[in-house]
Amino acid sequence: MKRVLMVLLVLALLPACSYIPTQSNQSPRAYIDDIAPSEVNEGDVVRFTGHGTDADGRVVAYRWRSDRDGQLGITAAFETSSLSIGTHAIYLMVQDNSDAWSAEARSEVKVLPAVAAPVAINSFTASPLSISEGASVTLSWNVSNAATVSIDRGVGTVSRIGSAQVAPSETTTYTLTATGSSATVNASVTVTVQQSVRRVTLTADSGLSGFVRWSGIYTMGGVYVGDDSSDRGIQGFLTFDISRIPDDAVVTRVSLDFSGYEIPHETPFPEMGCLSAYVHSYITLYGQFCTKDVTLPIAEWCGVEDLHSPIESTRFRNVLQQRVGQNRFQFRLQFADRMSDGDGMNDLLYWPERSLPRMTVEYREP
Repeated sequence: MKRVLMVLLVLALLPACSYIPTQSNQSPRAYIDDIAPSEVNEGDVVRFTGHGTDADGRVVAYRWRSDRDGQLGITAAFETSSLSIGTHAIYLMVQDNSDAWSAEARSEVKVLPAVAAPVAINSFTASPLSISEGASVTLSWNVSNAATVSIDRGVGTVSRIGSAQVAPSETTTYTLTATGSSATVNASVTVTVQQSVRRVTLTADSGLSGFVRWSGIYTMGGVYVGDDSSDRGIQGFLTFDISRIPDDAVVTRVSLDFSGYEIPHETPFPEMGCLSAYVHSYITLYGQFCTKDVTLPIAEWCGVEDLHSPIESTRFRNVLQQRVGQNRFQFRLQFADRMSDGDGMNDLLYWPERSLPRMTVEYREP
């Protein structure tokens, strides 16, 4: 009897155990909130943001992947700039605290080939822009997006941002060349070198200067120009020793000082026109009296007042430049309009030996 009761008691307890429910885990869910931007160039930064939910627990892990590049990140949000070119399918799955993983959420991002930034020369300067001979200049530059940068005139290849010192011996233009993947750009800067100017003042040589009469008779020493009381023309000639000017000199300026004149009788101005200077080869004036074969004058004085101050003449400078390297430079003086004014009087300008005309020459040496 006791055994029967025991069996009945066990059987009565078994159904009660079968009503205790078994607890099952619910899988989490993954959400992609944003992929920004959704279209980029290669190398640009893309930001990924997502989250997950779990109805019966909490999200403890994240896994992002690309169908092109594989795993990308393991946090809810991250950034990357290493996506390959192409359209990427992006997937996110999350894991809950029961080790269950969600289904993958899906989105897309498109990566385009990188666009090369244009080469740009932001600045190219020289300081100072003007120097004297022997001084130096600092070249400075700033270049963007260039593969190579170079400066001519012996500077060579340089970095994209930098400076260099140069010491040009003459006015020089420096050109910077910047080359990128598909373009080459240039910029230039000119440095002016103020070359030292030398100056020499020469007085006409009294032993080789003088005047020649209409008859062809010439006299050395003082210089007369005009006509005499018999209305005969008189021309002067001036000779300068230019051997002190170097053979390679570049003449930049010439001024003539005729202020030492005298008027011993009557003035030839204005009746006889302008006093003109004509170039004449050295030692060929003797015995000549020219009135009709004159060419363009290299200098002119058209009144007494013009003789008071030094004058400059570009034509005179050019002619003198042609004579550089020779020992003597000679030119004649005459009133070219008329040989005489026909008034039967001495109409003369006169430069005595003590105050012969002077010539100041400025020049540069290469």
